[in-house]
Amino acid sequence: MTQTLKDRFKAVETNLSKKTWFKKDKWIISVHAFPNEKNAEGVTFHIFKKHWWNEDKKGVHIESYLDLNLKKQKKTYLTIHLLHSDLIPGTKLKRIAFSKPFIDEIYDEVSSWDGYDFRVGKYGQQPFTKFLDATDLKFEKNLEIEVERMCKYMGPVLDKAIKSIS
Repeated sequence: MTQTLKDRFKAVETNLSKKTWFKKDKWIISVHAFPNEKNAEGVTFHIFKKHWWNEDKKGVHIESYLDLNLKKQKKTYLTIHLLHSDLIPGTKLKRIAFSKPFIDEIYDEVSSWDGYDFRVGKYGQQPFTKFLDATDLKFEKNLEIEVERMCKYMGPVLDKAIKSIS
């Protein structure tokens, strides 16, 4: 079943990787079992750029997840993950050094997008969530559309926020 879920995300990856903006901005996609192959609970989709500290899959990335439990697939999500730790890798700087300027710049626009809900602790590791129904026959296309929108809008803003602390 893990492979079937991976195939769904791989279809999204294939379509996105053909797009000009994807190639131009050197986006990277990772589709992998979570938490690992041996003890998989589901499959995770990450899209990110090389300088977003995501080599270990715990950095900055746009993420979706499909649970192995079919009942839980009814309400899957799309979010941006702003590090799994409180400190920026290789520094003594706190995550908020880039998350606050990033969130402050995107907040009004993203809040206007249908289904995007910010958390009370919006400067934390997952500032907002958009829920998707993975049982919908258009799930892959819907995910592709939302990921493209997030990458095109948030990618440059995040690059700027990261650069400002370098």
